[in-house]
Parts: sequence; C-alpha cells; structure tokens
Amino acid sequence: MTSGPHAQMIDDGASRTRAPFPWWILFGGVLLACIYLPTLATRFDFVDDGNLVYPSSPMPLGPRLHWVWEKIVANYTILGPFRPVLWCHWELEAEAFGGRSIYWRLARLGWTCVAAGMFLWLMRELGIRPTAALAAIALAMWNPYRNEIWTSLTLAEGVAMPYALAALVCALRAGRSAKPWRWDLLGVLCMLAALGCKNTFAALVPAQVYLRVVSDESDFFGGLRRHGRRSGVLALSLLLPATHYVYFVAHWHRGQYAVQGPSWTQGERILHTIIGAISPEYVGIGLVAAICALVINRYALRRELDIREYRESTKSGFANPDGGPRYRAILVAGLLLLTAGLGVYLPINAMSGRYAIPAAWGVDLMVAALLSAVLQLCKQRTAKVVFTAFACGLVLVAVANVGRQQKVAARAQMLWDSLEWVEERVPAGACVAWQCSPTLGVEEGVHFNWHLQGRGRKKVSVVLVDQQDEPISRPELPMSREAPKKPDFLITGASISPGAGWQLERVVRVGYWKDRRSFVCSVWTPAHDGYVADALKK
Repeated sequence: MTSGPHAQMIDDGASRTRAPFPWWILFGGVLLACIYLPTLATRFDFVDDGNLVYPSSPMPLGPRLHWVWEKIVANYTILGPFRPVLWCHWELEAEAFGGRSIYWRLARLGWTCVAAGMFLWLMRELGIRPTAALAAIALAMWNPYRNEIWTSLTLAEGVAMPYALAALVCALRAGRSAKPWRWDLLGVLCMLAALGCKNTFAALVPAQVYLRVVSDESDFFGGLRRHGRRSGVLALSLLLPATHYVYFVAHWHRGQYAVQGPSWTQGERILHTIIGAISPEYVGIGLVAAICALVINRYALRRELDIREYRESTKSGFANPDGGPRYRAILVAGLLLLTAGLGVYLPINAMSGRYAIPAAWGVDLMVAALLSAVLQLCKQRTAKVVFTAFACGLVLVAVANVGRQQKVAARAQMLWDSLEWVEERVPAGACVAWQCSPTLGVEEGVHFNWHLQGRGRKKVSVVLVDQQDEPISRPELPMSREAPKKPDFLITGASISPGAGWQLERVVRVGYWKDRRSFVCSVWTPAHDGYVADALKK
C-alpha cells in the first residue's frame, strides 16, 4: 500500500502464519472468565440444579449406563428435548463432585474459560485482530442479559458452547490442512456433541458449511467446486435434529414443550432478545463511533490510494494484502448465524436471554469485524478514541454483570436459608406447602423439593399451592394432587399474612446491592386457637 497518514495500519499482533502458539488466546480466555469468580461463593440455584447435582446410589457400569439412558428418555417423554450429551455431563459431574457446590462452580468456571478461548480461536481463524477479538468477546461473555448461561451450573447453552464454536473452527482449519479429513471428522463430532446438548444448535450448521467452503480463502464458487462434497458431508448432521423434530411433532403430548407456527409476536420477542444480548445501552456509543470512523476513513482512503489497490485493501472478500480480517466471510457467516438462530426459535412461544444463542454469535462476529476494521484502516488516534468509548461501555457491562451475579446469589441464599430452616425445624413426615406467586416461582418450589430429596436429611413432603391455597399439579410433583387441606407449614414470598389461620414462624430476608434491594420469604405455621382469636379481634 502507498504511504500516507490514512493508510497507516496499527500492528495489533503478529501474522497468523508466522506467529508461534497464540498465547493470547489462552490468557484471554482465562481473563474474560475471571468476571465470574464471585460465583464461586454462590450455592446451587433453584431453577435448574435441584435434580441434577446430586449423585445416584453406587452401581456397576452397565446398570449405571442404563440408569442414565432412562433419564435421557424420561426427559424427552416429559418435556420433549433429546439431550444425551448434556445428561452425560450432568451425571459425570454429579458423580465426581458429590453434591458440593464449590466443585461444580469451579468446573463451570473452567468450562467458561474453555468457551471464551474457543471463541477467541474462531476470531483468530477469521483474521480478527487480537484487541478487537478480546473486546467483542468480552461483550459476548459479560453481557448481563445472557450471563445466566454462566451463573447457572447446568444450562445447556453453556455446556454446548465450546463444542459448537470448535465445529466452526474445524471448518476453517480443514481447508488449510494437508489432511483435511481429520478436521472434518472432528468438526462433525463437535457439532453432534453440541446438538446432543440442545437441538437448536442446528442453527450453526449453515455457517459451518459456508466456512468449510471458503476455508482456503478462495471465493465462494471456487471453494464450492473444490470443497462442495466435503461441505455437504458436514450438513448431514442436520439429520439428527430434523428427525427429532418430525418425531416430536408426530408424537407430541400434553406437558411437552409446545410448538406453534411462527408469529410476529415471537419475532418481536426474539429481536428484543438479540438487541439486549449486545448491550446497546452501554456500548452503543462505541459502536456508532466505529461506524462513523470507517465511513469517514473510506473517503479519505479512496482519495489517497490507487483505485485497484483500494479495492484490494477494502474489499469485503478474503485474504486482504496485510493478512487482515476476511470481511466477507465474517459478514456472511454472521448473517447465517443470525438468520438461522432467529428462525429456530420462531415456532416456540417462549423467550429468554440464553435463547439469543446462537443468533447473537452472528452479531458478535460483526462487532469484532467492525472493531478490527477500525484498527486496520483508521488512524491510530481515531482507533484509540473508538476503543476508549467501547472500553468505557464494557466497564458498564461488567458492573451490570457483577450486579446481576449478586442478585442471583442473594436469591439462592434466601431459598437456601429457608430450606435449611425446614431441615432443622420441620419434623420428619410433615407437609410443607409452597405458595406460588409472582415473588415465589413454581419451578423454585419444585427444585426446593428436589434439593430436600437430594440431601436426604428428612422425609418432608412439599406440595405446590396457589395464592388461594388450591393445589397445583406438576409432573415433577405428583404429590401436589393429594395436598392435605391443612399443611403443617406454609412458605410464602412475602411477610403479609396468608390468612387468620396462620401465624408467622420465620422471615427470611437476604439483601443485595449493598442492601438497597432484598429477597424475602416467610414461613408460617397453623395458628393456635388463642392466636386466631387475637388475630380476629385485630
């Protein structure tokens, strides 16, 4: 390239082909995961952990495998998803860690490091500059809207993430290898492992196939002629989720996840989730600054460079002269991830922050490409301004993330204080009613019962009731259908009396955000006659 102030490039790392082992990926993965160190002090939650973290009774290997398979089949029968790889993860950890939350938390933190490192490796294979990759993945890993993936111990998205990203890395590595079949085989296995955690990761297959086609840095049609057959083999992994979907729809029954047709309402939910997954309220200024810098720089470069050289240096294709990002590959792969990730959740009438995966990964790739282009094409001073604005936004994202971790930990501690009081004070054989309300969830009641059973301290029955004390039936708690008319204890989500027939036994309150907020639940016992008379007089 010709010299000139606008043609100056920021050397953000050695060339991929000449560099030794990229230690920045290893260190970066550990650094990005360190934001979740506070979770080590958090106990099991009451959303997805109650029936998964406790070991089974000792048994030989054959019966053990049969027992795990029965759990996998039961999970499909009750809810609908087929997740053998995920169940293997859960069972192995349950047996290894023996129901001790600190070991589960350490393992989850280590898996977070692996996921972040794998994402950094993918960025490197696409030619993203290290600084840009670290910034973009910090946004992806720290985003408070989807950090439930890492604050919870058992969510499928967190388990599947390293496998899914490794499949994309393998697709890129295959075209550059002297023995591509090894990378292709590894890529297929990784994708099958991700699908064995959650079927919605089928949304990655189009991007995997595309990256395999262009993996040798050729144009799409040239790559299709050379690698079309191998790329088609990668697409065969779609047979697994497609077969599951057909069977699921044909044999659906009440209690399983409902599948409906695509709707505008669900589309709006998904778009809202994707927007929340990139924290525009925090990093929006930095992203806008990056776009403006590139628009302004485009015209300045065009004036200074020979037109042919300009097209080569800024074209959105592959193999830029300085070894920079492959913008067209990144853009197309990102759009494929975004589109397929949106489409896979359209038939489902539910939405959560973690459901942004894998669509949000497409946006993450675009953000990384945008920041890398600023480093590659803009003045050093301009790049510093852009990255300073983006870094300030990342600080706010990190603060929001830690704040949400505190909220999750406080909620878990409040429920654990209640559970330990029940273990200590409630006699064996007693019945505890869990009053479901906006402040005390149905799922938390189910997992409250599972934690009691998993710890094996006392034989205490838990029944679910609504705010009118009517029993609630759940497949996980069939005993709730036979709830006694007057349980021995009642747990509610507030300190307000549930009626004249109850007296307050204990209030459990746990504060967070420096005690500016708190979670509260109350334990009630049937009131004695004198107490009832006094309550009626009042």
